[in-house]
Amino acid sequence: MSAGFNRSGETSESAAARGRTRFRFKADSSSPPKRETSWKTICASASVSIAVHLVILLILSLIYFEAPARAAFDHFYSLLLGNELPLSDELDVDLVTEVEPAGAPDAISGQDEEAIDPFAMIVESVELNPGQKTLVGEKTAIIRPRAAMTSPATSVNKSKETKKNGVSQVAEDGHGDHFAGRTAAGKAGLLKRMGGSDASEAAVARGLVWLKNHQFPDGSWNFDHIHGPECNCTMPGRLSNNPNGATAMALLAFLGAGQTHQEGEYQSEVRRGIQYLLKGGTPVGKGICFYGNLQGPPTYYTHGLVTIALSEAFAMTHDAELRPAVAGAIEFLVATQHTQGGWRYFPGQPGDTSVVAWELMALKSAQFSRIKVPPKVFGGIDRFLGSVASMRGSQYAYMPERKSNPTPSMTAAGLLCRMYLDWNETSGGLRAGVHFLDEHGPEPDDMYYNYYATQVLHHWGGEEWNRWNRVMRDHLINTQIRRTHADGSWDVADRHGNMGGRLYMTSLALLTLEVYYRHLPLYQRDRIEIPLNPAAADTK
Repeated sequence: MSAGFNRSGETSESAAARGRTRFRFKADSSSPPKRETSWKTICASASVSIAVHLVILLILSLIYFEAPARAAFDHFYSLLLGNELPLSDELDVDLVTEVEPAGAPDAISGQDEEAIDPFAMIVESVELNPGQKTLVGEKTAIIRPRAAMTSPATSVNKSKETKKNGVSQVAEDGHGDHFAGRTAAGKAGLLKRMGGSDASEAAVARGLVWLKNHQFPDGSWNFDHIHGPECNCTMPGRLSNNPNGATAMALLAFLGAGQTHQEGEYQSEVRRGIQYLLKGGTPVGKGICFYGNLQGPPTYYTHGLVTIALSEAFAMTHDAELRPAVAGAIEFLVATQHTQGGWRYFPGQPGDTSVVAWELMALKSAQFSRIKVPPKVFGGIDRFLGSVASMRGSQYAYMPERKSNPTPSMTAAGLLCRMYLDWNETSGGLRAGVHFLDEHGPEPDDMYYNYYATQVLHHWGGEEWNRWNRVMRDHLINTQIRRTHADGSWDVADRHGNMGGRLYMTSLALLTLEVYYRHLPLYQRDRIEIPLNPAAADTK
């Protein structure tokens, strides 16, 4: 222990000398002889008091927050040492509008690790452009997602790069770069390796054409899509007054396929859609609200969808024009989170699992775009999930009062949230939840459930994912419309899909078929290689 010293080896002579010195000080000094002793006593008492209080706080935190013992010990230890450990890879609110440097340095040797932009580093190492300068001039960049997720208490948002055998190895202690697979090279390296096929990618291509043909002149999309030019498609949605939500869903399908307003075949469509969303934001007391004059259920769904779309566009392009809107949208979410940790239809209303899942995805998407989010927001979401969880966290209900009645769709949404809140593969609740989804399988009439469950099992991997993917992928390929003006879309096959109609169904189907590269898996036991040259993927 560094706080004490062992004096058992002192000689009697040195002890006597020390005694004589103290005696002379007592005799010669005009200061009160007990002052030194009194001051040391006070310091010792204060130290003991602080230590006792810290132990009490540690015990209370373990009881109240159910924190992992190791994480709680880390915080306790950091307090004793006076060092500040980050609570998670999310630190504090950053709502400034100035632009952060997006480009990766030519070389990282000798540079401060904190100054390196991990997102730019990874993206620049996997994108393929003529004459592009990458971190290393080799054929393959390797992204190594963490094999086992760390707890929020010990996760650190740092990026480290090493070189081995001419290969750039980029490791992230956080969730890593979730958008690295969307580049042309990334898709080529991941599509078949993660379970996609030529047929699934052809279905995505047809679906994007259908979306392009149903964009309105002002850049928006509408759930009531039949008012578009020369459209005779059936199954329009009833939410005709929510173009922001429809536009965000369509844009997510384009962005998921790697199409942005700066790269790809649909730059014009994506650019006009983004501009439409930017105009639809309403500055409020704190932040920017993107649901406008909507009331009832569409409100926070719309805000979450728009935030995800703008965050992904910002993360993929580093377009400075988008940062203020993303930061404002996050500020609004932070300011309107209910005390119980959720969101629902209007500010101040207790949450429901469906809305909370979209808002968490919005917060994480913004965080991946380097907008910082306060840790307390994620802590609140975690508390809310605990209030709707049953079966030791393996199943989830719509609202706390329905806790005893979990549903498959809310279970899938809740488990995905838990994954993004750093539940790891050893979690009994997560393992049991994945087993439940595996046993339940895809549902032909619940695309909402399929969308969330596909992501959970994709992140989980293994045989559970293989079984799910074979059924889900082939079902979507076989049910895509291949005739008339509806070619490339999907008929509504969702018990709640009549509100969003064909556009809602098509967007969710496309996002589900893009899962192979839309996000890198959270739990990946083996390394993921993303070739810099798309042709290299064909030779593997």
